[in-house]
Amino acid sequence: MKYFLLLFFLVSTTVFSQKKTDYNREHVIFPGCEEAKEFAKCYDTELLKFINSSLTKVISEKIIKNAKKDTIKMYSNLYYDEQGKIIKHHSKLSVSVRNLDEDFDNLLNNFPIVKPVLDNQNNGVADYVSSLFGFKVNRELSQLIPIENYQPEDVPYSVIEQVPRYKGCGTDLTNELAKKCMTAKITKHVSSNFNTRLASHLNLEPGIKKIYVIFKINKKGKVTGIKARAPHPALEEEAIRVIKLIPQLDAPGMQRGKAVNVPYSLPIVFKIEETAAQKKERKRLKRKKKFN
Repeated sequence: MKYFLLLFFLVSTTVFSQKKTDYNREHVIFPGCEEAKEFAKCYDTELLKFINSSLTKVISEKIIKNAKKDTIKMYSNLYYDEQGKIIKHHSKLSVSVRNLDEDFDNLLNNFPIVKPVLDNQNNGVADYVSSLFGFKVNRELSQLIPIENYQPEDVPYSVIEQVPRYKGCGTDLTNELAKKCMTAKITKHVSSNFNTRLASHLNLEPGIKKIYVIFKINKKGKVTGIKARAPHPALEEEAIRVIKLIPQLDAPGMQRGKAVNVPYSLPIVFKIEETAAQKKERKRLKRKKKFN
C-alpha cells in the first residue's frame, strides 16, 4: 500500500525577508496613545477599556451565566487595513465561553480607526494585532471586572505577544513572520523524520487521514506535554516520537515581558492510496452493483 505524508500547513520560506527595521512605525496607534512611549502596551490598555465599555448588559450576563471559572480569557485578533480601519471579515473577538460568537461579532462594528503601521516610506501597511485580556467574574454583582496587565501561565499561540523562536528564525523578524518561519521549520522537521512507510503495515482504508498533535512550548523553550490523536495507535506513537525530536527553541514565548507556556496544535494530513488489488476489487463491486 502506498503512503504519502501531506502537510497542509506548508509555508514558503521566501516570505521571511521583511524585518522590523523595514518600518518607521511598527505598531498601530490606538486613539489616546499618540504620545505614549510604548504603542503596543498603550494599545492593549486602551483596547481593554474600549471593550469593557462596549460590553452590553446582555453580553455580560451571558458570559457570567456560562462561565465555568471565576476568571475568563478574552482574545482579540484584529486586522487593520492601510488606513487603520478594521477589516471585519478577517477580525475576531472571542471569549473562553461558548456560544457568544455572534454577540462579539457585533462589537466589531463600532471599533475606532487607529493610526496604521508605516513602512520606511511612511506608507500605511495593513497589520494584524493579537491581544489577550482577563476578566474576573463577580457573580454576586453580576459584573465582569477587567484585570490590568493580565498574565496567565499559558498563552495561545494565536495571540502571544512574542512567539517562541525556533532555531534559524531570527529575533529581528516581526511576530507574524516569526510564526510563519516556525511553521515552516516544524513542517520540514516532521517531513524529514516521520516514517512514511509505517502506514503500509497498518491495514488502513485508502483515503485522506489526519493526525492531530498538541503540545506545549514551556518557559524554557522545550517541547512538553505531547498528545496525539490518529486513526491508529501506531500513528499516534510515531507522531509523538517525531515531535519529541524537536530541539529546544532559541527563545520561549513572551507575554508582557515574561516567559510563558505556549500551547501548539499541529495537524498532519496524509493520503493512503489503493493497491492494485483494492482498485480492481472496487471496480468489480461497482460493476456488480450497476447490473443488479
